[in-house]
Amino acid sequence: MSLPKRIENEEKDTPLMPELPRLPIPPLRETLSRYLARVEPLLEDQQNRKMKEYVLSDNNLKLMHKLQQHLLEYDRRLAKEKPQSSYIEDFWYDAYLMYEASVVLNVNPCFLLEDDRTIKNVIGCYNKYTCQIKRAAKLIFSILKFIKEIRHGNLKRDVVHGETPLSMDQYSRLFGCSRIPPGPREKSCHLQVDPTSHHVIVTYESQFYWFDVLDVDNIPIFSTPEPIEWNLYSIIMDSKQSESTRPPFGVFTTEDRRIWSNVRDYIFHDSDSTNWKNLKIVDSALFVICLDDASFTEDSELIKSMLCGTSQIRLFPNGLAKPLDAQHGTCLNRWYDKLQLIVTKNGKAGINFEHTAVDGHTVLRLASDIYTDSILGFARGVTRNVPDVFTETSKSNFEKSNLNLITIPQKLEWKVDPFILSSLHFAETRVSDSISQHEFAVLNFTKYGSNHIKASFQCSPDALVQQAFQVAYYALYGKFEATYEPAMTKKFTNGRTEAIRSVTPESKDFVKSMFDRYAIDEHRIRFLKKACKKHSQIIRECSDGLGQDRHLYALYRIWNENYKDTMPFPPIFKDESWSIHNNIIISTSNCGNPCLKSFGFGPVTPNGFGIGYIVRENAISMVISSRHRQTHRFASLIERSLLEIDHVFQRRSAADSEVSTAIPSNRPGLGKLEQQRSNSLVHLLSGNNYFDVNVSG
Repeated sequence: MSLPKRIENEEKDTPLMPELPRLPIPPLRETLSRYLARVEPLLEDQQNRKMKEYVLSDNNLKLMHKLQQHLLEYDRRLAKEKPQSSYIEDFWYDAYLMYEASVVLNVNPCFLLEDDRTIKNVIGCYNKYTCQIKRAAKLIFSILKFIKEIRHGNLKRDVVHGETPLSMDQYSRLFGCSRIPPGPREKSCHLQVDPTSHHVIVTYESQFYWFDVLDVDNIPIFSTPEPIEWNLYSIIMDSKQSESTRPPFGVFTTEDRRIWSNVRDYIFHDSDSTNWKNLKIVDSALFVICLDDASFTEDSELIKSMLCGTSQIRLFPNGLAKPLDAQHGTCLNRWYDKLQLIVTKNGKAGINFEHTAVDGHTVLRLASDIYTDSILGFARGVTRNVPDVFTETSKSNFEKSNLNLITIPQKLEWKVDPFILSSLHFAETRVSDSISQHEFAVLNFTKYGSNHIKASFQCSPDALVQQAFQVAYYALYGKFEATYEPAMTKKFTNGRTEAIRSVTPESKDFVKSMFDRYAIDEHRIRFLKKACKKHSQIIRECSDGLGQDRHLYALYRIWNENYKDTMPFPPIFKDESWSIHNNIIISTSNCGNPCLKSFGFGPVTPNGFGIGYIVRENAISMVISSRHRQTHRFASLIERSLLEIDHVFQRRSAADSEVSTAIPSNRPGLGKLEQQRSNSLVHLLSGNNYFDVNVSG
């Protein structure tokens, strides 16, 4: 099987690659058994019987075995022809690059960095822009050091558990990378990676500027952040004084891929090559810096701006405005096909990234290193012997070898005509609609965090939080839905992720016990620990490459690309369980680090929730998104669920320390019933006591 190349202009050899084992292809029978175990808790008895008949039928096993043999042969050939690869890699790129809807809220996640207290409320030579400019310049300066480490092969290897090395291949596609829409007669997008890129793009009020930041040896041109500050200030001042038209070309990157492809094709064939040259400059840039002319005080609005931009429509009752003049949100000041550093007017900073080539762990390393380095930069100005995040930065010999570099910001002047203007207008209205259709709730739970969970609950913090999600959803809807959490598989060559499925028979037992009037706290705790233990076991299996989702997806793709016209569709893929399994209602991701204030992403299905969470030592932070599906109510129930789990342990501890009289029960062996309730969930259950929720489903 031969798959098309999805990455252009990428360097073939990189010193960042440790010698790692290949991602294993699990035995088919084991994968099918895991699939049955993961889907079973989501189905009714009759559906389960039908599913098992389909999956374990001789016909299905025969067809799947043939696909398995094809996959094994493909991986053997791949190991010889492309040693730095994995069997899922090209399939996974296809999953992203063949996606035709907008990447906004559907693909790109965002990280919100913690505040930099060293520049908070600073008033200086840049007047009201001082805080924004200094924060942006410090982060840019640190990012350039990070890029130098990558390109010089000095970036310290990622490890887990202090010793297990992780794949570093994604770092070569973090900068100078762009998602390019399909060309004429092409079936999918592709990634363009420019390993020689040396410039950045800065956007302010929808206007684009660029300047060089690295020399020909990939050494940062600027030895301090101050020259970057002056460049950013000059960009803001030029934009404020500009009277030219401000076509928001970045809004094209919010479009459906086919529409964006048609626009690019129109630009390519235009007799005036100005816009096409501008696109090439943006595509090849290291990354994009978005300076927003907006300040945010509410967490939900701030995370919305980082994730999808805001939409602020100003209407003109006394006269008709130009179509694009009505939109004043930050959604126009973006370029979603690339890595973006976003800095608000009041110095809030975040990262929005195109997800095809890189996973959260890779961008989290970037966020952690640049945040730490930017903070340590202040300490270096106060005292000596401050540790460095990066190796010592060599000074650029600018006069000797960089005469062709441009360090003064250059503005990109876009040419517009009726087609471009109308296309911009419709792109803006569509992204504005999408933003209006989503809402975000930010939950900062400060009652406890990982320290308390490990000491008092004796559970995995991540597993415990996943159980709270299930309790909250069951309290709201009285059922269980497909829940997804990614597990990193980067300890294998070019590893990406595997799907952790959070709903298990053990988690269902625990959730139902929380609403069962006949359950006692001792039983709830026992169920909780079993559920958390099971969740941790699934995480280990997935991290070892022994999940079911990626393997089955690869087999499905092999059928679709090689046997669609010659082999019957395997029954496993026709059964209703396959659709239920892949309809992710609760999509979650745990991405914790002290540098992050929060992070978020959109729901992966129209009727789903997206939950990005950080489990800190003494707190838990979450960003919850949905298409107006009672998002804030769900967030409140998650908070109440976390409190109620703690109350269960508190009551058990109190019962252990004093003699209590059990209330008689008509069920043998159960006592202490009525006192084991609290108000944590009651007020959100339509006035009913939470023990009155039906637990038979």
